[in-house]
Amino acid sequence: MWTVALSAVHRADLPVDDGRRIEWERQTAGMSIEMPAAEVRALARELRGRSDDALEAASRLGIHADVGGSLQPALEAFLSGHRTAGRAMAGELQWLGDTISAVADSWLALDASLLARIRRPGAE
Repeated sequence: MWTVALSAVHRADLPVDDGRRIEWERQTAGMSIEMPAAEVRALARELRGRSDDALEAASRLGIHADVGGSLQPALEAFLSGHRTAGRAMAGELQWLGDTISAVADSWLALDASLLARIRRPGAE
């Protein structure tokens, strides 16, 4: 790992976007995101699938393992923590997939409303 001495770090004179100075009250810097809605939906499906995998992993950790002795409480705490983490991960992945799917739906609705104004048939 390398580091740069603070004296060698300089602030940029221009913002990190396209370099144009803008009136923040008026508008933000221009940008575009080119990702077809179908790809966004595929990403959402993939995340939901990984959510199912996390739930399966959590359920597999629910099997009782009897190691006996002083290790038993530690093992039970370990498995309980990992089951909880698996369920939490599943919930987060499901939420993220749903959110990303909603973004794709929003893009398509915006495209459709804009195209309707100029009387062109649907978007992607």
